[in-house]
Amino acid sequence: MEIFFGPWSNFIDSRDSAMTVGSFDGIHLGHQKIFKRLLDSAKAQRLRSVVVTFEPHPRLVVPDARQAIKLLTPTEEKIEILREWPIDLLCVLRFDKTISELSHQDFVKIVLKGRIGLKRIVIGYNHAFGKNRGGDRESLIALSRELDFQVEVLNPVEVGDLIVSSSKVRKQLNQGDVAQAAELLGYRYTLRGTVVSGSARGKRLRFPTANLQLSDKAKLIPADGVYCGVAHAEEQHYPAAISIGKNPTFSGEKQSIEAHLIGFDGNLYDQTLQMEFVQWLRESRKFANETDLSEQIGKDVKQSLAILEDQAIFNRA
Repeated sequence: MEIFFGPWSNFIDSRDSAMTVGSFDGIHLGHQKIFKRLLDSAKAQRLRSVVVTFEPHPRLVVPDARQAIKLLTPTEEKIEILREWPIDLLCVLRFDKTISELSHQDFVKIVLKGRIGLKRIVIGYNHAFGKNRGGDRESLIALSRELDFQVEVLNPVEVGDLIVSSSKVRKQLNQGDVAQAAELLGYRYTLRGTVVSGSARGKRLRFPTANLQLSDKAKLIPADGVYCGVAHAEEQHYPAAISIGKNPTFSGEKQSIEAHLIGFDGNLYDQTLQMEFVQWLRESRKFANETDLSEQIGKDVKQSLAILEDQAIFNRA
């Protein structure tokens, strides 16, 4: 996959292309449906397949308190996932004042058609684009007649009674329902970062933990609580009990993300750790003393192992 990263004005390769455009935060099942259709249509019509996305996320640039968000897949993570798809070109356009001021008509005419070679576009049912999200599928279809390109609009993907969307995934994660979020994403939600020194209380409690400092501050952190998960470190994977919260037993004030890697014995400081969330276990709460907390952590570890074994997750993680 070829990758362009920069302002739209720096790119020009207008070979006939089938493309899709969007933020694609999370690359959930709805996005995956679009990518599959894009690749099929590009192959059938012998067009270059192109995914156009933005850095940073538009809602991190255009200020609106009602729309402030944390990201499911910051750019580096998004690129890593998209590398798994046989896409010809990924255009990561810098989202700045210049592009934010383009009308939806000019965005299509100047950027997509003039610079990237739009010949066919595949979009979701609720696609919006251009300044103030002024363009929609109807206006895109109208532009297609003027500029000679094809438009295909896909129906939403549903999981149970939920229509899959990035906002729905964020909602589930903010409620701690990482299992439901995984169903909407099509994969387990992950946090990644560097292991840093902590309070060392875990070792005293018989359950040493790896404290995670996130690689990207814009990344969404699931709700405070204790989770069952899988940790990847040193090219190995381990069942894990993951805690997110302020350590209420010790009157903590700063949120921490830490995991007890079951069966691991070693030092991970300054190394990269990836945590996959499987299931919510319990809320964070204050215990009367360290003994009670240690006993509960032991139960969390036992429950995590039982869940991973029951779902056969750990063996294939």
